[in-house]
Amino acid sequence: MHKNILEIQKSILQEQKEKERKSNFYSNMRLIIFILSLVEMIIYFNTRSTLHIALTVVLICFFIIMVIIHHQIDKEIDRFKNLLSIIEKYSNRIDEKWKEETYSINESKENFIGDLDIIGKNSLMQFLDFTSSLGGKRKLIKTLSLENVSQKKIQDNQGSIGELKTNFNFCLNFKERLDKIENIENIDFKELFSLFDKSIQTKNCHLILSLILSASTILSLVLSILKIVNPALFLVLFFLQLAISYIYSIRYNEFFEDIGNSSRIFSKLMESFNYVDSFEFKDSQNQKLKTEISRGKSIIKDLSSIREFDLFRTNFITNVLLNVFFSLNFILLYKYSKLLSTHTENFKTSIKALEQFEVLISLTTICFVKNNTCLPIIEDDLKLNIADMRHPLIEEEKCVTNSFSCNRDINIITGSNMSGKTSFMRTIGINLILAYSGTYVNSASFSCPIMKIFTSINVKDDIANGISTFYGELKRIKDILDYSENHNEALIVFIDEIFKGTNYNDRILGAKETLKSLASLNCIVFLTTHDFELCEIKSKTIYNYHFRETYKDNKINFDYKIKEGQCKTTNAKYLMEQMGIIKKKHKA
Repeated sequence: MHKNILEIQKSILQEQKEKERKSNFYSNMRLIIFILSLVEMIIYFNTRSTLHIALTVVLICFFIIMVIIHHQIDKEIDRFKNLLSIIEKYSNRIDEKWKEETYSINESKENFIGDLDIIGKNSLMQFLDFTSSLGGKRKLIKTLSLENVSQKKIQDNQGSIGELKTNFNFCLNFKERLDKIENIENIDFKELFSLFDKSIQTKNCHLILSLILSASTILSLVLSILKIVNPALFLVLFFLQLAISYIYSIRYNEFFEDIGNSSRIFSKLMESFNYVDSFEFKDSQNQKLKTEISRGKSIIKDLSSIREFDLFRTNFITNVLLNVFFSLNFILLYKYSKLLSTHTENFKTSIKALEQFEVLISLTTICFVKNNTCLPIIEDDLKLNIADMRHPLIEEEKCVTNSFSCNRDINIITGSNMSGKTSFMRTIGINLILAYSGTYVNSASFSCPIMKIFTSINVKDDIANGISTFYGELKRIKDILDYSENHNEALIVFIDEIFKGTNYNDRILGAKETLKSLASLNCIVFLTTHDFELCEIKSKTIYNYHFRETYKDNKINFDYKIKEGQCKTTNAKYLMEQMGIIKKKHKA
């Protein structure tokens, strides 16, 4: 997929250069025609020749045409720049430059969110996020936080993303159209739905009366100009119309503000709605989202029409003239009340569908920037089967692959410091998040059941609430046991250096009891430890794995490959010697 992105980038760059060449040509032509028109105008004023005034008019017409064409070309150049900016964002995800981007977003309360780097700076969320609107971003957070995970939802998303994977241009152009909306990243469409939650009653008789007054004002103006009636009649009707429109603007000020704010933003979505509506989808969920968006187009058109009227209302001169002669405020309120009587629920659904496309396009990111991906198979049995798995947040060329299979087991992982124990668990966890979100995983093959994820990895003390690291670990373990008692679900548990916050004897005792409790649950457990005593527990469901280091020329090397059995080496002494914490012993 990398090559496809690069080819599209190259093609857009070529088109941009061609448009820039044309822009320069039309810019020069505009200048030449402008100078020629000035010359012809000067000659005309000196000669009063009909030919020269005709040539001046022709040149001015050509100048206007050139301005229009030049403006359209510059708009295309801006579009190409926006597209290239989006492509660059994809390219940054190939070589980890994305971590240099400014990104700030609140984390979820779920423990696994922080432990597995799902949301926050340098997280899976930042890596995937190609949403534009605030609502789309919130939906993506909910998806990655695994709210309401189900087999059907996973399958629906897999179908949608499978089709979007082959339509990079759609994803690119969809985002470009949304990004053009000013301040889109701070717009929450849901908040603007208040426009449709209000009601206003406009009586037809009021509208008819206002139109009669407007017609009377126009007629009195014409008759006064013709000196058929006294001009005072026109002035009376003029100020009466102004007074009525002023009263309406004060009385319905809140409605006018809603109309202005909401119509201004929603009307800008028409281009995105039209683009989705013009695209042919084969996947059923994509077709459903397209249909929902299509149903909202009629209201977008009405909102655009209302927006045009509202622009006249916000201008002082047009506000006065149109309220006097055409009852602008009455017509605006009438169109607004008529809009509220339509099926506005369809419009709300269409906005949600647009936001869902943002989420699906974001989830498709991994397909565009990673070469080694697959759609995970969701099994019914409690077992994991993984081949050549990578961590999606690490550059693919630098990332070591691991394969792993297990059933309803407790997997104890030992190994030296920095050998890859915690990273291995996080790699499984973050790929599970991708799988449950309904997108591709960074693996050659990946099958798993739906499991509730629990982690105890990055446990920190909480001074404000008087919680130590050890007590925080205890709370995590208790949450697992309590959840299992109240829910008939499969679990997967990741525990890093169990009970590292307490002394050796209590740690061993607590760890053994915890393993005994977890062995009785319907779960898969991954547990890292430096305590080899835990590896000696005899149980049919406990398996030992390890990571190993090697030494060459007094340098430590890691292969980051998981291996069966217990670790037999340590590197703490070596690292302390390297850092000068303890003195090296020289051989005699």
